[in-house]
Parts: sequence; structure tokens; C-alpha cells
Amino acid sequence: MRRMLGLALGLSGMASVGLAAPAAAVENPNPGRTYIVDCQGELEYKPKEIVFACGDGGVYIDKITWSKWNMNRAIGRGTLNYNTCGPNCGAGNVLTYKVRLRLNQPATGPVKGTFVDTFTSLTGTFGANAGPAMAKALKWALDNPISD
Repeated sequence: MRRMLGLALGLSGMASVGLAAPAAAVENPNPGRTYIVDCQGELEYKPKEIVFACGDGGVYIDKITWSKWNMNRAIGRGTLNYNTCGPNCGAGNVLTYKVRLRLNQPATGPVKGTFVDTFTSLTGTFGANAGPAMAKALKWALDNPISD
């Protein structure tokens, strides 16, 4: 049985894409930790950046600081960066939004000879600027395959 994690973006006009966290991939997973999974199916622990649009990097959260990270949830803050891609992605404006992050709903699956917990949900809550598409909060379902 293969554990699946993935991302369905809730921003209007955006397709479902994978999740990436360009921090160093975990070589030997610790069964006492909960991870997220990047676009290549690698485990990541407390990433400083999470990329949602893996093809062009046009949607990502950076400058992440985690105030809590345990087996059941992670809480942090960062900046959501969203490329408007108008008139094209190379010439698009990047809009930024401060966001509070919450990872939760861990699930367990086999990885590299052991069972590992991974978060399956990410919620972003925005401040007074109301976030993209005037949303106060967005929820992403994380569903990427873990590589072996």
C-alpha cells in the first residue's frame, strides 16, 4: 500500500498541482516525526518554503517559521506568493499575502522500510488583506505519492 499526499488548490482559476518543499529531502525517515511530501515524492520536515505550482513555481509560501510541529499538527506563519501570469507567467505580477499555516490530519504509510506519518491537510488563514480571491482562509488537501 502506498501512502498518497497531494494538493488541490482552492484559488480561483488555478488547477490542482503538486506540493513541493525544497528543503533537503529526508534520507532516513524518523517514525517519531510527521512530514510533508514534495512534488518528487520526497519527505520534508519543517520546510522554510512550500511550492504549490511545481511546474513553474508560480504559487508558493516562503519565509515560513514554525511555532509548533508535532505528530498531530504543525502551526506556522509565512508569505503566500501568487503569480498572476498576466499577460503571461514570465511577465506576471507576484501578489503576496501574509498567511498563518496549519498542517493536520496525519496519515501513516510505508516509506523506505518503515512506516511514516505525513500531513494530509494544509489550511492558510489570511489577515486584514483577505488573501487571494478575497478568501479569509484556504484549505489544501495534500495528496502526493511518496517515492521509494
